[in-house]
Amino acid sequence: MSKKAEIEKIKNMLRLDNPDVYELDNPREVVDFSYFGDEASYLQKKNVPPLKVYIYGNYPHFEKATAYFMLRKAGASFFNKFDKNADIGWFWDSQIKLDKKSDKLFDFSRDLRFVNLFLVNTSKEFVAKSMEEHFGYTFKINPKIFNGYCIAKHNGNGTKSCFFLKCPINADEVFHDHCYQKIINYTSKTDSSTLYEIRVPIFKNIIPFTFFKTRNKGLRFTSKNRSMEIVPATTHLSEQECQDILSYCRNIGLEYGEIDILRSDDDGKIYIIDVNNTPWWPPNKLSDIDRNIALNMMWNSWIQAFLPENINTYYIPDEHLDDFVNYKKPDKNNRNKKIINQSQFRFVGKEYEFPYKQLRDQLYINYKKKPVQDSTKTQEEKPKWLKSKNGKSNNKKHQDGKPQGAQQEKPQGKPQDGKPQGAQQEKPQGKPQDGKPQGAQQEKPQGKPQDGKPQDGKPQGAQQEKPQDGKSKEAHKKFQNKSK
Repeated sequence: MSKKAEIEKIKNMLRLDNPDVYELDNPREVVDFSYFGDEASYLQKKNVPPLKVYIYGNYPHFEKATAYFMLRKAGASFFNKFDKNADIGWFWDSQIKLDKKSDKLFDFSRDLRFVNLFLVNTSKEFVAKSMEEHFGYTFKINPKIFNGYCIAKHNGNGTKSCFFLKCPINADEVFHDHCYQKIINYTSKTDSSTLYEIRVPIFKNIIPFTFFKTRNKGLRFTSKNRSMEIVPATTHLSEQECQDILSYCRNIGLEYGEIDILRSDDDGKIYIIDVNNTPWWPPNKLSDIDRNIALNMMWNSWIQAFLPENINTYYIPDEHLDDFVNYKKPDKNNRNKKIINQSQFRFVGKEYEFPYKQLRDQLYINYKKKPVQDSTKTQEEKPKWLKSKNGKSNNKKHQDGKPQGAQQEKPQGKPQDGKPQGAQQEKPQGKPQDGKPQGAQQEKPQGKPQDGKPQDGKPQGAQQEKPQDGKSKEAHKKFQNKSK
C-alpha cells in the first residue's frame, strides 16, 4: 500500500459517515421529569420522605454527573449547604487535591459520613502504579527505552488529551504530566475495526451491571460510541475478576465511581485504564429505556451500599425499573415493559467497612502536617542561610565576610579572617556577654586601631574594657608596655 493510500485509510477511520447520529439531546435542559419517564418517579408516587444528601466540593460539576441524575430521578434532596441532619455526605472533586479538604470539611465529617473521602488519587500515573501493585502487571511503559508505538495520556481526569508516538524518545521529549502506555487492543473477533470497552459502575462492594461499548477504531479516544448496552456484570468479566476489581477499588479508597476496562487481545488480561470518581451523564448511544433502567439499578445499589438501613423503604422493585414514557412519540409507549432481574445483573463482593473515624483522624493529622506558606513574609526577613539552631550560617557561600542585613538584630557568630562586617551593620558579631546582645550605641574600641580595622578583626563593645580570650590578653599587655 502506498503512503498516500495509507494516509487516506487512516482518515476514513476517523471520518464519521453521519455526524448527526452522534448528537444527543441535552437532558440537563429538561426541567420536568419527562426525560426520566414518569412525571413523578416510583418513590415519589410512593410518597416516601426524600433522603437528604449533602454535596461538598464542585457543585456545578456535580449537576452534570451521573450521581445528580440518579438522585434526582429517585426524588432525593441534595444541596451544597451543610446540614448535620443530612443522611449522608458526598465529597465531590474530580481532581482529588488534598488541600481542598479544609478544616471545615473535617469539622463536617465529625457529624456526617462522606462518600469517597478517603480516595487517594485518580491520575493515569497513579492508576498504572496501583494496578501493578494489586494485579502484578500494568500498562505503563518507559518511553525512553520502549521500542515500538505507544499512547501518551494526560494524567488529569477527563482531559481527553492523548496521542500516539513511536518510542524510544529522548529524555527532553518526555511530557512529565502524561502517562505513557502500551497500546491495548480489545477488538471484535469478526470485525477488527471495532473496539470493545467495558465500563464498570462501583458502589463500594457492589457492581450493579456493566456498560458494554463498541467503538470505531479511529474514535477510540472519544466518547462517540457505535453502540452501548447494559449487561450483567459477569457477561464479560469472571467472578474472580469482579472481586479483584472491587478489592482494587477498596485499596485506593474508591467507594463510588466508574472504571474503564480493556481486555487485551494479546494476553487476555484485563487492564483498568481509567478511574472516574465523578462520572458524567448520559452515556453516548444508550437508549432512553436503558438509561432509566440504569439509573434505577444504580440507585438500588447506592442505597444498599451506603444506607442499608433504608433499603426496605427506598428500594425499587424489578417490575418498576423500566419506567420510561415517550412523550415525544406517544405511539411508542404501546410496548412490553422490560422486566430486569437485578440479582442476575449485579455482582456483590465481600462486604467491608472503612474504619471511618480512624481514617478520618489520620487524614486530618496528615493535613495539619502539611506546611503552610506564611503570607506575612517581608523583604526584611532574614535569609534562610542565616537560620540555624546554633545561630551560624548553614551555607558556606555566605560566610567569609558576606555582608549582613541592615535589619539584623541577633549576632550570627564571629566574623572570620578579620574581615569587616557590612557597611550598614552597627551591631557586633561577637558573642554577647551574659546572653545580652551588644548595644547599638557601641563606643570606639580600646586601643589604637590598625589600618582602620579593629584588632584581631573583633570590635570591642561599649561596656567592654577587658579582652575576652588569652591571645587578646597578651596583645593588650604588649600594647601597654609599648605605651609606657
